[in-house]
Amino acid sequence: MDNKPVFDRSIFIPIFIGFFSVLGICLVLFAARLSAARGTVQSVETETPMKYQYLATEPGIALPTDAPPATATATAVIEISTPTTLNFQTTPAVTTTAIELSTPVPTILNSQPTLTAVHIATNTPATASATPLVLNVKYDDTDFKFNYTGNWISQKNVTDTYQNTLHLSNTIGDGVQLSFAGQKILFSYQAGPSLGAVAIILDGVDFALDQSTTETRASTWESPVLTLSSHTINITHISGGSVNVDAIEVLDLSTPTPTATATP
Repeated sequence: MDNKPVFDRSIFIPIFIGFFSVLGICLVLFAARLSAARGTVQSVETETPMKYQYLATEPGIALPTDAPPATATATAVIEISTPTTLNFQTTPAVTTTAIELSTPVPTILNSQPTLTAVHIATNTPATASATPLVLNVKYDDTDFKFNYTGNWISQKNVTDTYQNTLHLSNTIGDGVQLSFAGQKILFSYQAGPSLGAVAIILDGVDFALDQSTTETRASTWESPVLTLSSHTINITHISGGSVNVDAIEVLDLSTPTPTATATP
């Protein structure tokens, strides 16, 4: 038996031929690619290029010159362009509409910023007093400052009373309270036969007042002198027949009373 090699060398011949054939085909295609003419696109410039111009909306500061200050008028031009459809066969047409806006803009020459000092006046409060300012005042029984509790009856068109009104109580235990600021009070009521009694509590001090008299008349109860500050008075029906409240007058004794002087 003949000794033959494991690989047949004759098989390399067709492999080399095929490799060089493929390489030749690639070279031919590459050369044809390079020699092919490329398409060109013609670039056409428009007749009216787009423009951007600042609108003179704020005053500028020019460099110092010898010319006197003047007022310059800036004209802002706004161009509105409406392009048509572009293609390779036609030249694009552009329609331009110019709008002129004339706005006077002051030009400041040789100017320096001016600083103006502003003085803010402040009021210095005076020394606050714990006691409110009080003038002589008289509260009618219908005033909202009176705080009634119980079954009080409001009466109108009552003669010989302040503002012709009166608050009447027929039930023992009815009460009324008033807060005020002053140095003295005058409690007005209508006295008469078969009336009852009330208890007055002023700043925690108790006073008793009998409103019964032999004849009907307007009467007044006067408190002692108080400190000029806030106070509270409570009036309560404690016994007898009906009792009533007409008015309470608050006095400020620190307010001087004007006196008349003779004129020669």
